[in-house]
Amino acid sequence: MKKPIYLIGYRATGKSIIGKEIAEILEVPFIDLDELIKREAGKEIAEIVAEDGWNAFRELEQQALSILAAREEPVVVSCGGGAVVHKEVWPLIKKKALVVWLKASPETILARIAQDSTSQMQRPRLTNNGSTMEEEIEQTMLERYPLYENYSDMAIETDFMNPTQVAQKIVEEVAG
Repeated sequence: MKKPIYLIGYRATGKSIIGKEIAEILEVPFIDLDELIKREAGKEIAEIVAEDGWNAFRELEQQALSILAAREEPVVVSCGGGAVVHKEVWPLIKKKALVVWLKASPETILARIAQDSTSQMQRPRLTNNGSTMEEEIEQTMLERYPLYENYSDMAIETDFMNPTQVAQKIVEEVAG
């Protein structure tokens, strides 16, 4: 592997777990963008959003993503679901990295979020308009879909694959 791999996609599509597996297989560092932001801020994403709002979180996210985009060495980066909104950073990333869009249906995403006991702390609601979680997922996915599609080099459906299968498919793409 000579270039970085960035994993994008909606929350709960497997970016972090798959990213760790890819990094382990390729023997390169793994960076979870959300974890990096939490470490730098000294608080959970839900706390950042509750105290300072989504705009403050997005500013921290853009700063961290810009720093990562400037790196040249091989690395696997798991991006938060909304990281694709930073349109000024992605052309730089696309020039030097393989960007993989991990996809899943709204039903799969909802089920995965429900199964994750830490989900509320890690994944605060994206809207406050009284919509159900399923409506929020569908609305947000609709808004982000063109961005994921535009910035990705390849897309993988994760609904019926386990993380190891997805990681292997990406590693094969990098090696091929």
